[in-house]
Amino acid sequence: MREIFFLKVIDWLRPIFERLGVDYPAMRHVLAVKLIMDTRRLPVVLGSRTRTKRKESNLFLKSLWVYALIGLFLIPMNLLPGNYLFRTSLVFGIILFMVMTSMIADFSSVLLDTRDLSILWTKPIRSRTLHAAKTVHICIYLILLTGALGLPSALIGLIKFGPVFFLLFLLNLLFIDLTAVSCTTFIYLIVLKCFDGERLKDMINSVQIFLSIAIAVGYQLVLRAFDGTATQLTFSPAWWQLFVPPLWSGAMIEWLIGSSERTGYMALLGLLGLVIPIILLIVNQAFSTSFEQAIIKLSMQRGKGNMQFSRLSQWTSRLLCRNREERLFFRFASSIIKQDRTFKLKVYPSIGIAFIFPFIFLMNSLSDSSWNQLSKGSGYFYAYFCLIMIPTVLLMLKYSSAYKGAWTYRAAPIQSHTALFSGALKAVFTQLFLPVYLILSIALLFLFKWTILPDLLAVLLTASIYTVICSHYCLDGDLPFSVSFDAAPASGNFIVIFLFLIAGLFAAAHALIRWTFPGFGVPVYCAILFIAGPIVWKKGVART
Repeated sequence: MREIFFLKVIDWLRPIFERLGVDYPAMRHVLAVKLIMDTRRLPVVLGSRTRTKRKESNLFLKSLWVYALIGLFLIPMNLLPGNYLFRTSLVFGIILFMVMTSMIADFSSVLLDTRDLSILWTKPIRSRTLHAAKTVHICIYLILLTGALGLPSALIGLIKFGPVFFLLFLLNLLFIDLTAVSCTTFIYLIVLKCFDGERLKDMINSVQIFLSIAIAVGYQLVLRAFDGTATQLTFSPAWWQLFVPPLWSGAMIEWLIGSSERTGYMALLGLLGLVIPIILLIVNQAFSTSFEQAIIKLSMQRGKGNMQFSRLSQWTSRLLCRNREERLFFRFASSIIKQDRTFKLKVYPSIGIAFIFPFIFLMNSLSDSSWNQLSKGSGYFYAYFCLIMIPTVLLMLKYSSAYKGAWTYRAAPIQSHTALFSGALKAVFTQLFLPVYLILSIALLFLFKWTILPDLLAVLLTASIYTVICSHYCLDGDLPFSVSFDAAPASGNFIVIFLFLIAGLFAAAHALIRWTFPGFGVPVYCAILFIAGPIVWKKGVART
Protein backbone atom coordinates (compact mmCIF):
# COMPACT_ATOMS: atom_id res chain seq x y z
CA MET A 1 0.00 0.00 0.00
CA ARG A 2 1.45 3.32 -1.03
CA GLU A 3 1.93 5.94 1.64
CA ILE A 4 -0.78 8.60 1.73
CA PHE A 5 0.56 12.11 1.22
CA PHE A 6 -1.59 13.61 3.97
CA LEU A 7 -0.09 11.26 6.55
CA LYS A 8 3.43 12.43 5.68
CA VAL A 9 2.36 16.02 6.29
CA ILE A 10 0.68 15.17 9.60
CA ASP A 11 3.84 13.40 10.75
CA TRP A 12 5.43 16.84 11.09
CA LEU A 13 2.80 17.69 13.70
CA ARG A 14 3.42 14.61 15.83
CA PRO A 15 4.90 16.56 18.81
CA ILE A 16 1.75 18.69 19.01
CA PHE A 17 -0.56 15.66 19.08
CA GLU A 18 1.54 13.94 21.74
CA ARG A 19 1.48 17.09 23.86
CA LEU A 20 -2.32 17.00 23.63
CA GLY A 21 -2.31 13.46 25.04
CA VAL A 22 -2.93 11.61 21.78
CA ASP A 23 -1.46 8.18 21.06
CA TYR A 24 -0.03 9.26 17.72
CA PRO A 25 0.81 5.79 16.21
CA ALA A 26 -2.73 4.57 16.93
CA MET A 27 -4.26 7.78 15.60
CA ARG A 28 -2.17 7.49 12.44
CA HIS A 29 -3.34 3.93 11.79
CA VAL A 30 -7.01 4.84 12.29
CA LEU A 31 -6.63 7.89 10.08
CA ALA A 32 -4.91 5.85 7.36
CA VAL A 33 -7.83 3.41 7.26
CA LYS A 34 -10.35 6.25 7.07
CA LEU A 35 -8.50 7.89 4.18
CA ILE A 36 -8.27 4.58 2.33
CA MET A 37 -11.98 3.93 2.81
CA ASP A 38 -12.73 7.35 1.36
CA THR A 39 -11.43 6.08 -1.98
CA ARG A 40 -13.50 2.88 -1.87
CA ARG A 41 -17.03 3.84 -2.67
CA LEU A 42 -19.45 0.96 -2.76
CA PRO A 43 -20.74 0.08 -6.24
CA VAL A 44 -24.42 0.57 -6.87
CA VAL A 45 -26.06 -2.44 -8.47
CA LEU A 46 -29.68 -1.34 -8.30
CA GLY A 47 -29.44 1.64 -10.62
CA SER A 48 -31.11 1.53 -13.99
CA ARG A 49 -27.86 2.32 -15.77
CA THR A 50 -24.78 0.13 -16.00
CA ARG A 51 -21.83 1.18 -13.87
CA THR A 52 -18.34 0.27 -14.95
CA LYS A 53 -15.48 -0.52 -12.65
CA ARG A 54 -13.04 2.27 -12.09
CA LYS A 55 -9.89 2.91 -10.18
CA GLU A 56 -10.11 3.89 -6.55
CA SER A 57 -10.59 7.63 -6.36
CA ASN A 58 -11.80 10.21 -3.90
CA LEU A 59 -14.95 11.90 -5.17
CA PHE A 60 -14.34 14.91 -2.94
CA LEU A 61 -10.98 15.61 -4.57
CA LYS A 62 -12.61 15.46 -7.98
CA SER A 63 -15.16 18.08 -6.93
CA LEU A 64 -12.64 20.66 -5.70
CA TRP A 65 -12.58 22.35 -9.09
CA VAL A 66 -16.09 23.64 -8.36
CA TYR A 67 -14.82 25.37 -5.22
CA ALA A 68 -11.79 26.64 -7.11
CA LEU A 69 -14.16 28.19 -9.65
CA ILE A 70 -16.01 29.92 -6.82
CA GLY A 71 -12.64 31.04 -5.46
CA LEU A 72 -11.94 32.82 -8.75
CA PHE A 73 -15.06 34.91 -8.23
CA LEU A 74 -13.68 36.00 -4.82
CA ILE A 75 -10.63 37.61 -6.41
CA PRO A 76 -12.40 40.92 -7.27
CA MET A 77 -13.35 41.32 -3.59
CA ASN A 78 -9.66 41.24 -2.68
CA LEU A 79 -9.06 44.08 -5.13
CA LEU A 80 -11.86 46.36 -3.90
CA PRO A 81 -10.94 49.87 -2.78
CA GLY A 82 -10.56 50.32 0.93
CA ASN A 83 -8.41 48.88 3.68
CA TYR A 84 -7.37 45.28 4.33
CA LEU A 85 -10.06 44.96 6.99
CA PHE A 86 -12.95 45.47 4.58
CA ARG A 87 -11.58 43.38 1.70
CA THR A 88 -10.38 40.38 3.66
CA SER A 89 -13.39 40.33 6.02
CA LEU A 90 -15.70 39.92 3.04
CA VAL A 91 -13.57 37.13 1.56
CA PHE A 92 -13.15 35.32 4.89
CA GLY A 93 -16.88 35.74 5.58
CA ILE A 94 -17.82 33.94 2.35
CA ILE A 95 -15.22 31.23 2.95
CA LEU A 96 -16.38 30.70 6.55
CA PHE A 97 -20.00 30.53 5.34
CA MET A 98 -19.16 27.80 2.82
CA VAL A 99 -16.91 25.91 5.25
CA MET A 100 -19.54 25.91 8.00
CA THR A 101 -22.23 24.90 5.52
CA SER A 102 -20.08 22.00 4.34
CA MET A 103 -19.19 21.13 7.93
CA ILE A 104 -22.84 20.93 8.94
CA ALA A 105 -24.21 19.30 5.80
CA ASP A 106 -21.40 16.98 4.71
CA PHE A 107 -19.18 16.29 7.71
CA SER A 108 -21.60 16.21 10.65
CA SER A 109 -22.38 12.62 9.68
CA VAL A 110 -18.63 11.88 9.95
CA LEU A 111 -18.34 13.61 13.30
CA LEU A 112 -21.39 11.76 14.67
CA ASP A 113 -20.61 8.44 12.98
CA THR A 114 -21.19 5.39 15.18
CA ARG A 115 -20.56 2.63 12.64
CA ASP A 116 -16.95 2.01 13.68
CA LEU A 117 -17.67 1.84 17.41
CA SER A 118 -18.13 -1.94 17.37
CA ILE A 119 -14.59 -2.32 16.00
CA LEU A 120 -12.55 0.48 17.50
CA TRP A 121 -14.04 0.41 21.00
CA THR A 122 -12.97 -3.21 21.37
CA LYS A 123 -9.34 -2.20 20.80
CA PRO A 124 -6.96 -0.59 23.32
CA ILE A 125 -7.47 2.87 21.85
CA ARG A 126 -8.36 5.83 24.03
CA SER A 127 -11.34 8.02 23.26
CA ARG A 128 -9.08 11.05 22.93
CA THR A 129 -7.09 9.30 20.20
CA LEU A 130 -10.24 8.28 18.30
CA HIS A 131 -11.59 11.81 18.49
CA ALA A 132 -8.29 13.23 17.27
CA ALA A 133 -8.32 10.89 14.27
CA LYS A 134 -11.89 11.91 13.46
CA THR A 135 -11.09 15.62 13.82
CA VAL A 136 -7.95 15.41 11.66
CA HIS A 137 -9.90 13.41 9.07
CA ILE A 138 -12.45 16.22 8.78
CA CYS A 139 -9.81 18.95 8.90
CA ILE A 140 -7.95 17.44 5.93
CA TYR A 141 -10.99 17.89 3.71
CA LEU A 142 -11.85 21.30 5.13
CA ILE A 143 -8.29 22.49 4.45
CA LEU A 144 -8.58 21.26 0.87
CA LEU A 145 -11.92 23.02 0.56
CA THR A 146 -10.66 26.32 2.00
CA GLY A 147 -7.53 26.00 -0.11
CA ALA A 148 -9.60 25.71 -3.28
CA LEU A 149 -11.72 28.68 -2.21
CA GLY A 150 -8.99 30.93 -0.85
CA LEU A 151 -5.83 30.09 -2.81
CA PRO A 152 -6.76 32.20 -5.88
CA SER A 153 -7.23 35.27 -3.64
CA ALA A 154 -4.06 34.42 -1.73
CA LEU A 155 -2.00 34.23 -4.92
CA ILE A 156 -3.38 37.55 -6.16
CA GLY A 157 -2.57 39.00 -2.74
CA LEU A 158 0.96 37.65 -3.00
CA ILE A 159 1.44 39.50 -6.28
CA LYS A 160 -0.26 42.73 -5.21
CA PHE A 161 0.44 43.00 -1.46
CA GLY A 162 3.52 40.84 -0.89
CA PRO A 163 4.53 37.61 0.88
CA VAL A 164 3.50 38.75 4.38
CA PHE A 165 -0.10 39.16 3.25
CA PHE A 166 0.07 35.74 1.57
CA LEU A 167 1.26 33.98 4.74
CA LEU A 168 -1.25 35.78 6.96
CA PHE A 169 -4.04 34.89 4.54
CA LEU A 170 -3.13 31.19 4.60
CA LEU A 171 -2.81 31.24 8.40
CA ASN A 172 -6.31 32.63 8.74
CA LEU A 173 -7.67 29.99 6.37
CA LEU A 174 -6.29 27.38 8.78
CA PHE A 175 -7.85 29.20 11.74
CA ILE A 176 -11.21 29.21 9.94
CA ASP A 177 -11.10 25.41 9.68
CA LEU A 178 -10.17 25.00 13.35
CA THR A 179 -12.98 27.34 14.39
CA ALA A 180 -15.55 25.51 12.24
CA VAL A 181 -14.66 22.05 13.53
CA SER A 182 -14.30 23.06 17.18
CA CYS A 183 -17.51 25.12 17.38
CA THR A 184 -19.58 22.44 15.66
CA THR A 185 -18.16 19.72 17.90
CA PHE A 186 -18.80 21.70 21.07
CA ILE A 187 -22.40 22.50 20.11
CA TYR A 188 -23.08 18.85 19.33
CA LEU A 189 -21.50 17.87 22.66
CA ILE A 190 -23.93 20.12 24.55
CA VAL A 191 -26.87 18.55 22.74
CA LEU A 192 -25.56 15.01 23.33
CA LYS A 193 -25.14 15.72 27.04
CA CYS A 194 -28.51 17.39 27.56
CA PHE A 195 -30.78 15.03 25.63
CA ASP A 196 -31.27 11.37 24.93
CA GLY A 197 -33.73 9.07 23.22
CA GLU A 198 -35.58 10.12 20.10
CA ARG A 199 -35.55 13.70 21.36
CA LEU A 200 -31.76 13.69 20.94
CA LYS A 201 -32.05 12.96 17.23
CA ASP A 202 -34.67 15.66 16.80
CA MET A 203 -32.51 18.18 18.66
CA ILE A 204 -29.46 17.43 16.52
CA ASN A 205 -31.47 18.15 13.38
CA SER A 206 -32.87 21.31 14.97
CA VAL A 207 -29.34 22.43 15.83
CA GLN A 208 -28.37 21.97 12.19
CA ILE A 209 -31.14 24.28 11.05
CA PHE A 210 -30.18 26.80 13.74
CA LEU A 211 -26.51 26.73 12.71
CA SER A 212 -27.42 27.17 9.05
CA ILE A 213 -29.49 30.23 9.92
CA ALA A 214 -26.78 31.56 12.25
CA ILE A 215 -23.99 31.44 9.67
CA ALA A 216 -26.23 33.09 7.05
CA VAL A 217 -27.08 35.89 9.49
CA GLY A 218 -23.46 36.07 10.62
CA TYR A 219 -22.24 37.05 7.18
CA GLN A 220 -24.74 39.90 7.20
CA LEU A 221 -23.11 41.15 10.40
CA VAL A 222 -19.81 41.44 8.54
CA LEU A 223 -21.44 43.83 6.08
CA ARG A 224 -23.18 45.75 8.88
CA ALA A 225 -19.81 46.49 10.50
CA PHE A 226 -19.00 48.99 7.75
CA ASP A 227 -20.73 52.26 6.93
CA GLY A 228 -20.51 53.03 3.24
CA THR A 229 -20.92 56.36 1.50
CA ALA A 230 -20.44 57.49 -2.06
CA THR A 231 -16.81 58.39 -1.43
CA GLN A 232 -15.50 56.26 1.44
CA LEU A 233 -16.04 53.27 3.68
CA THR A 234 -15.70 53.57 7.44
CA PHE A 235 -15.49 51.00 10.22
CA SER A 236 -17.61 51.68 13.29
CA PRO A 237 -16.50 49.68 16.37
CA ALA A 238 -19.28 47.92 18.30
CA TRP A 239 -19.38 45.26 21.01
CA TRP A 240 -21.12 42.66 18.81
CA GLN A 241 -18.19 42.69 16.37
CA LEU A 242 -16.18 40.75 18.97
CA PHE A 243 -18.34 37.73 18.11
CA VAL A 244 -17.89 37.83 14.30
CA PRO A 245 -14.92 35.58 13.30
CA PRO A 246 -14.37 37.03 9.77
CA LEU A 247 -13.70 40.41 11.38
CA TRP A 248 -11.04 38.79 13.57
CA SER A 249 -9.18 37.55 10.52
CA GLY A 250 -9.50 40.84 8.67
CA ALA A 251 -8.42 42.83 11.74
CA MET A 252 -5.31 40.67 12.18
CA ILE A 253 -4.14 41.45 8.64
CA GLU A 254 -5.11 45.13 8.91
CA TRP A 255 -3.29 45.68 12.19
CA LEU A 256 -0.10 43.88 11.14
CA ILE A 257 0.41 45.24 7.62
CA GLY A 258 -2.22 47.96 7.20
CA SER A 259 -1.91 51.59 8.16
CA SER A 260 -5.39 53.11 8.43
CA GLU A 261 -6.90 51.19 11.36
CA ARG A 262 -4.11 50.55 13.86
CA THR A 263 -6.18 51.12 16.96
CA GLY A 264 -6.45 49.29 20.26
CA TYR A 265 -9.84 47.88 19.26
CA MET A 266 -8.35 46.59 16.02
CA ALA A 267 -5.53 44.94 17.98
CA LEU A 268 -8.13 43.26 20.22
CA LEU A 269 -10.03 41.87 17.21
CA GLY A 270 -6.81 40.60 15.65
CA LEU A 271 -5.75 39.00 18.94
CA LEU A 272 -9.09 37.19 19.13
CA GLY A 273 -8.46 35.82 15.65
CA LEU A 274 -5.15 34.39 16.83
CA VAL A 275 -6.09 33.15 20.30
CA ILE A 276 -9.68 31.90 19.99
CA PRO A 277 -9.01 29.15 17.37
CA ILE A 278 -6.16 27.78 19.49
CA ILE A 279 -8.27 27.88 22.65
CA LEU A 280 -11.14 26.16 20.83
CA LEU A 281 -8.79 23.43 19.62
CA ILE A 282 -7.50 22.82 23.17
CA VAL A 283 -11.03 22.79 24.60
CA ASN A 284 -12.19 20.47 21.82
CA GLN A 285 -9.47 17.99 22.64
CA ALA A 286 -10.05 18.32 26.39
CA PHE A 287 -13.69 17.27 25.97
CA SER A 288 -12.92 14.62 23.35
CA THR A 289 -13.45 11.72 25.75
CA SER A 290 -16.85 13.05 26.82
CA PHE A 291 -17.83 13.58 23.21
CA GLU A 292 -16.95 10.06 22.07
CA GLN A 293 -18.73 8.54 25.06
CA ALA A 294 -21.83 10.68 24.43
CA ILE A 295 -21.98 9.54 20.79
CA ILE A 296 -22.81 6.04 22.07
CA LYS A 297 -26.32 7.38 22.75
CA LEU A 298 -26.91 7.60 19.03
CA SER A 299 -26.05 3.96 18.45
CA MET A 300 -28.35 2.85 21.29
CA GLN A 301 -31.42 4.52 19.86
CA ARG A 302 -33.70 2.51 17.65
CA GLY A 303 -36.54 3.69 15.51
CA LYS A 304 -40.01 2.33 15.96
CA GLY A 305 -40.47 -1.08 14.49
CA ASN A 306 -43.68 -0.26 12.66
CA MET A 307 -44.47 2.71 10.50
CA GLN A 308 -47.09 4.97 11.98
CA PHE A 309 -48.80 7.59 9.89
CA SER A 310 -50.81 10.56 11.09
CA ARG A 311 -54.25 11.32 9.77
CA LEU A 312 -52.77 14.32 7.96
CA SER A 313 -50.24 12.08 6.17
CA GLN A 314 -52.94 9.61 5.18
CA TRP A 315 -55.21 12.39 3.95
CA THR A 316 -52.34 13.97 1.98
CA SER A 317 -51.47 10.68 0.31
CA ARG A 318 -55.10 10.14 -0.76
CA LEU A 319 -55.30 13.71 -2.07
CA LEU A 320 -52.05 13.77 -4.05
CA CYS A 321 -51.57 10.16 -5.16
CA ARG A 322 -53.55 8.65 -7.99
CA ASN A 323 -53.48 4.96 -7.05
CA ARG A 324 -52.79 2.63 -4.15
CA GLU A 325 -49.25 1.81 -5.30
CA GLU A 326 -48.23 5.49 -5.40
CA ARG A 327 -49.79 6.07 -1.97
CA LEU A 328 -47.73 3.22 -0.51
CA PHE A 329 -44.50 4.69 -1.86
CA PHE A 330 -45.53 8.15 -0.66
CA ARG A 331 -45.92 6.84 2.89
CA PHE A 332 -42.75 4.79 2.63
CA ALA A 333 -40.71 7.79 1.48
CA SER A 334 -42.28 9.98 4.17
CA SER A 335 -41.22 7.47 6.81
CA ILE A 336 -37.62 7.33 5.54
CA ILE A 337 -37.42 11.13 5.41
CA LYS A 338 -38.56 11.36 9.03
CA GLN A 339 -36.51 8.47 10.46
CA ASP A 340 -33.20 8.24 8.56
CA ARG A 341 -30.82 10.22 10.77
CA THR A 342 -28.02 10.44 8.18
CA PHE A 343 -30.45 11.67 5.55
CA LYS A 344 -31.67 14.40 7.88
CA LEU A 345 -28.11 15.36 8.83
CA LYS A 346 -27.35 16.07 5.19
CA VAL A 347 -30.65 17.67 4.20
CA TYR A 348 -31.75 19.87 7.10
CA PRO A 349 -29.01 22.54 6.70
CA SER A 350 -30.32 23.38 3.24
CA ILE A 351 -33.78 23.80 4.74
CA GLY A 352 -32.46 26.37 7.22
CA ILE A 353 -30.64 28.31 4.51
CA ALA A 354 -33.64 28.27 2.16
CA PHE A 355 -35.83 29.56 4.98
CA ILE A 356 -33.60 32.42 6.11
CA PHE A 357 -32.40 33.80 2.76
CA PRO A 358 -35.66 35.61 1.84
CA PHE A 359 -35.71 37.31 5.25
CA ILE A 360 -32.07 38.36 4.90
CA PHE A 361 -32.74 40.06 1.59
CA LEU A 362 -35.87 41.71 2.98
CA MET A 363 -33.89 43.08 5.93
CA ASN A 364 -31.23 44.41 3.56
CA SER A 365 -33.96 46.18 1.59
CA LEU A 366 -35.39 47.57 4.82
CA SER A 367 -32.06 49.23 5.65
CA ASP A 368 -32.57 51.56 2.66
CA SER A 369 -36.31 52.14 3.03
CA SER A 370 -39.17 52.18 5.51
CA TRP A 371 -41.67 49.42 6.23
CA ASN A 372 -44.30 51.29 4.24
CA GLN A 373 -42.02 51.63 1.20
CA LEU A 374 -40.96 47.99 1.47
CA SER A 375 -44.56 46.75 1.53
CA LYS A 376 -45.25 48.58 -1.73
CA GLY A 377 -42.27 47.02 -3.48
CA SER A 378 -41.65 43.65 -5.09
CA GLY A 379 -39.75 41.98 -2.25
CA TYR A 380 -42.16 39.03 -2.34
CA PHE A 381 -40.14 37.69 -5.28
CA TYR A 382 -37.56 36.65 -2.68
CA ALA A 383 -39.91 33.70 -2.06
CA TYR A 384 -38.18 32.03 -5.00
CA PHE A 385 -35.11 31.59 -2.82
CA CYS A 386 -36.89 28.80 -0.95
CA LEU A 387 -36.62 26.76 -4.17
CA ILE A 388 -32.87 26.35 -3.62
CA MET A 389 -33.53 23.55 -1.14
CA ILE A 390 -35.24 21.34 -3.74
CA PRO A 391 -32.17 20.25 -5.80
CA THR A 392 -30.09 19.86 -2.62
CA VAL A 393 -32.69 17.54 -1.10
CA LEU A 394 -33.25 15.56 -4.30
CA LEU A 395 -29.51 14.94 -4.64
CA MET A 396 -29.75 13.06 -1.33
CA LEU A 397 -33.00 11.26 -2.18
CA LYS A 398 -31.26 8.27 -3.75
CA TYR A 399 -29.13 7.68 -0.63
CA SER A 400 -30.10 5.84 2.53
CA SER A 401 -28.56 4.20 5.56
CA ALA A 402 -30.71 1.13 4.85
CA TYR A 403 -29.85 0.94 1.15
CA LYS A 404 -29.35 -2.85 1.33
CA GLY A 405 -33.10 -3.22 1.65
CA ALA A 406 -33.54 -1.82 -1.86
CA TRP A 407 -33.62 -5.38 -3.23
CA THR A 408 -37.32 -5.30 -2.36
CA TYR A 409 -37.82 -2.95 -5.31
CA ARG A 410 -36.93 -5.85 -7.61
CA ALA A 411 -38.71 -8.50 -5.57
CA ALA A 412 -42.00 -6.64 -5.12
CA PRO A 413 -44.65 -6.98 -7.84
CA ILE A 414 -44.22 -3.40 -9.06
CA GLN A 415 -45.60 -2.87 -12.52
CA SER A 416 -43.72 0.39 -13.11
CA HIS A 417 -41.15 2.44 -11.22
CA THR A 418 -43.08 5.58 -12.16
CA ALA A 419 -45.26 5.24 -9.04
CA LEU A 420 -42.12 4.79 -6.94
CA PHE A 421 -40.51 8.00 -8.21
CA SER A 422 -43.74 9.96 -8.16
CA GLY A 423 -44.60 8.95 -4.59
CA ALA A 424 -41.10 9.77 -3.34
CA LEU A 425 -41.03 13.18 -5.04
CA LYS A 426 -44.45 14.08 -3.64
CA ALA A 427 -43.27 13.05 -0.19
CA VAL A 428 -40.25 15.35 -0.46
CA PHE A 429 -42.40 18.20 -1.71
CA THR A 430 -45.01 17.93 1.06
CA GLN A 431 -42.79 16.89 3.98
CA LEU A 432 -39.83 19.23 3.43
CA PHE A 433 -40.60 22.04 0.99
CA LEU A 434 -44.24 22.80 1.79
CA PRO A 435 -43.75 23.63 5.52
CA VAL A 436 -40.96 26.11 4.67
CA TYR A 437 -43.05 27.65 1.91
CA LEU A 438 -46.16 28.03 4.08
CA ILE A 439 -44.27 29.76 6.92
CA LEU A 440 -42.57 32.07 4.44
CA SER A 441 -45.88 32.82 2.70
CA ILE A 442 -47.55 33.79 5.98
CA ALA A 443 -44.72 36.21 6.72
CA LEU A 444 -44.88 37.71 3.23
CA LEU A 445 -48.67 38.08 3.40
CA PHE A 446 -48.29 39.93 6.68
CA LEU A 447 -45.87 42.35 5.03
CA PHE A 448 -47.25 42.72 1.49
CA LYS A 449 -50.97 42.06 2.19
CA TRP A 450 -53.38 39.82 0.27
CA THR A 451 -52.68 41.29 -3.15
CA ILE A 452 -49.67 38.97 -3.57
CA LEU A 453 -51.71 35.77 -3.23
CA PRO A 454 -51.57 35.07 -7.00
CA ASP A 455 -47.81 35.58 -6.92
CA LEU A 456 -47.39 33.15 -4.02
CA LEU A 457 -49.58 30.65 -5.85
CA ALA A 458 -47.33 31.04 -8.90
CA VAL A 459 -44.28 30.27 -6.73
CA LEU A 460 -45.98 27.13 -5.38
CA LEU A 461 -46.96 25.88 -8.84
CA THR A 462 -43.47 26.66 -10.12
CA ALA A 463 -41.95 24.70 -7.25
CA SER A 464 -44.05 21.67 -8.21
CA ILE A 465 -42.79 21.76 -11.81
CA TYR A 466 -39.26 22.59 -10.67
CA THR A 467 -39.25 19.46 -8.47
CA VAL A 468 -39.76 17.24 -11.52
CA ILE A 469 -37.07 19.07 -13.49
CA CYS A 470 -34.57 18.70 -10.63
CA SER A 471 -35.39 15.01 -10.18
CA HIS A 472 -34.40 14.33 -13.79
CA TYR A 473 -30.88 15.65 -13.13
CA CYS A 474 -30.44 14.74 -9.45
CA LEU A 475 -31.65 11.14 -9.38
CA ASP A 476 -30.11 10.30 -12.75
CA GLY A 477 -31.97 6.97 -12.97
CA ASP A 478 -31.17 5.72 -9.45
CA LEU A 479 -34.05 4.44 -7.37
CA PRO A 480 -34.89 6.41 -4.20
CA PHE A 481 -33.00 5.28 -1.08
CA SER A 482 -31.11 2.57 -3.01
CA VAL A 483 -27.54 3.92 -2.71
CA SER A 484 -25.20 3.95 0.27
CA PHE A 485 -24.21 7.31 1.70
CA ASP A 486 -20.61 6.10 1.26
CA ALA A 487 -21.10 6.55 -2.47
CA ALA A 488 -22.22 10.16 -2.10
CA PRO A 489 -19.71 12.88 -2.99
CA ALA A 490 -18.48 14.72 0.10
CA SER A 491 -19.34 18.09 -1.39
CA GLY A 492 -21.86 19.86 -3.53
CA ASN A 493 -22.45 19.02 -7.15
CA PHE A 494 -22.01 21.40 -10.06
CA ILE A 495 -25.46 20.40 -11.29
CA VAL A 496 -26.95 22.26 -8.31
CA ILE A 497 -25.60 25.56 -9.66
CA PHE A 498 -27.19 24.80 -13.02
CA LEU A 499 -30.53 24.05 -11.35
CA PHE A 500 -30.30 27.28 -9.35
CA LEU A 501 -30.06 29.13 -12.66
CA ILE A 502 -33.22 27.39 -13.87
CA ALA A 503 -35.03 28.59 -10.73
CA GLY A 504 -33.79 32.09 -11.54
CA LEU A 505 -35.28 31.83 -15.03
CA PHE A 506 -38.67 30.94 -13.54
CA ALA A 507 -38.45 33.96 -11.23
CA ALA A 508 -37.45 36.22 -14.14
CA ALA A 509 -40.39 35.00 -16.24
CA HIS A 510 -42.77 35.65 -13.35
CA ALA A 511 -41.40 39.17 -12.85
CA LEU A 512 -41.58 39.94 -16.56
CA ILE A 513 -45.23 38.87 -16.75
CA ARG A 514 -46.05 40.81 -13.57
CA TRP A 515 -44.62 44.06 -14.90
CA THR A 516 -45.64 43.64 -18.55
CA PHE A 517 -49.27 42.65 -17.89
CA PRO A 518 -50.26 44.16 -14.53
CA GLY A 519 -53.59 43.01 -13.19
CA PHE A 520 -54.38 39.90 -15.23
CA GLY A 521 -50.88 38.65 -16.17
CA VAL A 522 -50.12 36.69 -13.00
CA PRO A 523 -53.54 34.91 -12.78
CA VAL A 524 -53.15 33.84 -16.41
CA TYR A 525 -49.60 32.69 -15.65
CA CYS A 526 -50.92 30.66 -12.69
CA ALA A 527 -53.51 29.06 -14.96
CA ILE A 528 -50.80 28.06 -17.43
CA LEU A 529 -48.68 26.60 -14.64
CA PHE A 530 -51.71 24.77 -13.23
CA ILE A 531 -52.39 23.12 -16.60
CA ALA A 532 -48.70 22.41 -17.28
CA GLY A 533 -48.08 20.88 -13.85
CA PRO A 534 -49.88 17.52 -14.30
CA ILE A 535 -48.44 17.18 -17.80
CA VAL A 536 -44.88 17.76 -16.53
CA TRP A 537 -45.39 15.31 -13.69
CA LYS A 538 -46.79 12.63 -15.99
CA LYS A 539 -44.14 12.97 -18.67
CA GLY A 540 -41.19 13.97 -16.47
CA VAL A 541 -41.54 11.36 -13.72
CA ALA A 542 -41.96 8.60 -16.29
CA ARG A 543 -38.54 9.54 -17.78
CA THR A 544 -36.76 9.82 -14.43
